[in-house]
Amino acid sequence: MEFRKRLRAFRASMKIGWKIESNWTSAPLYLLYAAIRPLSLCVLLYFLFKVVSAAPSADPRFLAIFVGNAIFSIFGTLAGGLSWAIISDREHYQLIRYVYIAPTPFIWKIFGRAVTFVLVALSSVALIIAVGAWWLHLPIGWSHIHWLYLLAMLALGLPATLALGLFFAGLLLVTARHAMLLAEGVGGTLLLICGVLYPTSYLPAWLRPLAWASPLTYWIEGCRRAFGVVGFDRHLVWMPDWLLVLVLALLTALTAVASYKAFNRFEHYAKRHGKIDQTTNY
Repeated sequence: MEFRKRLRAFRASMKIGWKIESNWTSAPLYLLYAAIRPLSLCVLLYFLFKVVSAAPSADPRFLAIFVGNAIFSIFGTLAGGLSWAIISDREHYQLIRYVYIAPTPFIWKIFGRAVTFVLVALSSVALIIAVGAWWLHLPIGWSHIHWLYLLAMLALGLPATLALGLFFAGLLLVTARHAMLLAEGVGGTLLLICGVLYPTSYLPAWLRPLAWASPLTYWIEGCRRAFGVVGFDRHLVWMPDWLLVLVLALLTALTAVASYKAFNRFEHYAKRHGKIDQTTNY
């Protein structure tokens, strides 16, 4: 019975989240709008790479960068979206107190809102890959993709990004609205150290352990392999596919546990100090 209540709250939060995000237009137009930013960055990278390579479409290094950037956009959408969900409910609509006092645990409502951002992020990735295949003529057709391995990577990587997004959502419960920029700032840092734009071997020696401790590094590498890109990062190329899956599963589990505990502590602190429904706008 308790599980059914939580499941109903999860479904309601999922529907409400979708309506809040897309209430101004039709669903296809909203999904296209959400994909413009990551798609623009991928196309921009194409023209930047063209400066150093006459045919980026035939260069496996560009394919690795293109796929890595497309997959990494999921983190930006999810982490930034959950941060904004807290701010909008608390500062803009000022309804978070009513959502919070409902009998279902607040974290289930966060998970429901996260589903919306996951669907938006995946649709954006699909559009980016389609543009890469049909317009940029990258070798990423259906026959080039290892679908089973890609599904395994998504099944492990999405919970890791969700866990990181949960951490930022909890942090926003105890900080001012300006802290929502923290998710973007951390996202920019991870973009530079997780092997998205260049191999982790190019990083300074003191930064490499941080990159190898992040589940996003192995997730992006695994997704690249699913698209047929091998050897982009010489520090990861020695890992067989099964070991990459195992390491990603372990890091995802550790990240999920740490983020869950951090969220509970943030929530407890916010509740104890009356910060759940605080407004910090001017």
